[in-house]
Amino acid sequence: RHASQDRRRAAEVLRSIARRTHNPTLSILATSVELDAFAKVKKAIDAMVAMLKEQQAAEVKKADWCKAEFHETEVATARAMDRKSDLEAKAESLEQDIKALEEGLANAKAQMVQQQVDLQRASEDRMAANLEFQQTIAD
Repeated sequence: RHASQDRRRAAEVLRSIARRTHNPTLSILATSVELDAFAKVKKAIDAMVAMLKEQQAAEVKKADWCKAEFHETEVATARAMDRKSDLEAKAESLEQDIKALEEGLANAKAQMVQQQVDLQRASEDRMAANLEFQQTIAD
């Protein structure tokens, strides 16, 4: 604070001499003395602006990365949903195939049972015909 008062007094002295002597160089020097105090502030502001620009660049980079990751996640989710739909459709198709095969198997078993019954009847019919034939020959 003491340095700023000294700086202000020196600028006033230089300005007053510049007015008396009509010397613009001394007037410029007075202004320079006053502004020199602002040089440190300006330097600090410039450093802060540089730091903020770095932070902004980092945030932009992070935002771009987040957007890319979000897009990648959306694409992966869409692929997974398509795959899920395909698998569900395939499962439904396989269930229908299983039902058709089970019905075919049941029909085949029913036909086998019917053929065994028919074979049994045919065998009984042959035995009855053979017995009748044997009786006819014996008579």
